[in-house]
Amino acid sequence: MPNEDLSYFQENEFKQKLALYEQMLQGGQSVYLEADELTDIAEYYLIHNEKGKSMDCIHYALSLHPGSIDPLIFLARQKMFDGDIDGAKTIRDCITDQNDREVIFFNAELLLREGKETEAEEYLEQMAEKEEEDYPLFAYDTAVLFLDYGYMDLCARWGKKTLEMDPDNDKFLRLKADFLVATNRLQEAEQLLNSLLDRNPYDLNAWNSLGEAYFVNEEYPRAKEAADFALAIDEHNAQALLLKANCMFQQQQYEAAHELYTRYFQEYNANEIPYLFDGVSLMAVGAYQDALSQLLLAEEIAQGISSEQQHIYANLSEVYSKLGKPEKALEYIQKVKDILPDYDINLYKGHIMLENGRKEEGLAYYDKYIQDSPVPSDAHFFVGVSLTENKAYQEAIPHLTYTLLHTPPENENGKRAYSYLSLCYLRTGHFIDFLHYLRTAIEKDPDGVEYTIGQYVPEEIEIKDFYQYIMAHADSFQRMTGQDGNEGGHGKDGGKKQGGK
Repeated sequence: MPNEDLSYFQENEFKQKLALYEQMLQGGQSVYLEADELTDIAEYYLIHNEKGKSMDCIHYALSLHPGSIDPLIFLARQKMFDGDIDGAKTIRDCITDQNDREVIFFNAELLLREGKETEAEEYLEQMAEKEEEDYPLFAYDTAVLFLDYGYMDLCARWGKKTLEMDPDNDKFLRLKADFLVATNRLQEAEQLLNSLLDRNPYDLNAWNSLGEAYFVNEEYPRAKEAADFALAIDEHNAQALLLKANCMFQQQQYEAAHELYTRYFQEYNANEIPYLFDGVSLMAVGAYQDALSQLLLAEEIAQGISSEQQHIYANLSEVYSKLGKPEKALEYIQKVKDILPDYDINLYKGHIMLENGRKEEGLAYYDKYIQDSPVPSDAHFFVGVSLTENKAYQEAIPHLTYTLLHTPPENENGKRAYSYLSLCYLRTGHFIDFLHYLRTAIEKDPDGVEYTIGQYVPEEIEIKDFYQYIMAHADSFQRMTGQDGNEGGHGKDGGKKQGGK
């Protein structure tokens, strides 16, 4: 069922049928529902992460309606999603009417799953020739299918056909907007979606598409606002709920992101990516055991073929290291290497070793990383950052200094090195050197100052004024920052880490 059809689950007609079915499950009288109605209920259970209830409903549908197309296609699609293409075809072949619309689009999807997009289009062209009054909707469904599988040229071709036949159809125009978002023509998409919302401010799907356009354009506050409008129309809308969670994640509001992801998982079936993002959110707030659970779920769902596979493995490596299991951490960082053969993982191995108290091994990995690097100044910078994150401040200083001495003035790593050096000198009790590097860091890289020294910046002081503040309060600042070796701070950042590895 396409995303835009999920609103059907909020309609009274569906809710009444669902209530009848659930009353039967609770011991009430047997109910008779049509095959398509029971298939809708199964779909509802599936997207709400209740696969067992979904399959029970489908089998009940087939007990009432043996050979019915909708439940058989539902079963075939589950086989397909599980990677059992032969099993999916076996179920499909049991259907007597091979010219049914559901069968046609399932056949096309199977071809796309096998990478046969040319055969899929030729097949749909042949089937479309048999359509008369329903041709615009057939073309629309074809365009949506190609959009879902990332075949943009084919989507554009079929989407153009729909608009040629019905240029004012809101459904067809939303498809065009989604195509514009997918092809990064964001300004055109926003204009089109805003015009649709002017016509109908309660167009839930237009709000969702507008939010996605803002999100792709990294306008996260505006994307969140669009998601909030969509949730005001339907507080259970899956797309809006996930969009809002992703906005919170991108804005590093990790606790809020986790709350939204949790709500989403409770209501809907999710792929691996929300579980990955939730795991990262939990790591950011120090809930490492919970993070591990979510990341392992992401790994299980991904089945080794996700576009985010290397990030799943990298984050599993990080969380195992945080939990004091360096061997598991090394195992997963090697999995990243297996995906990206040219990737140098010695930096990460060094970080894992230091984090787990195996300093000499860690330093040896760092040396190997620097020796193998084509840009030594960058390698020294990343080693310096890793050492700083492991509170090996004295050892980090020469690496960060090397970066400063061997990079152009506007090099991003060179600018960021000032912030890290200021922190290292502060933590090693070299107050004059701290001030020297802080002053330059504020000028060159205020964002870097915020996440390295931000924990020491009073809430009422802006980063640009921090140097002057210290000069006016030097004695109290030195006491507050724990120059006796204790780590203090009550400022803007609370020690939040921005990864430099």
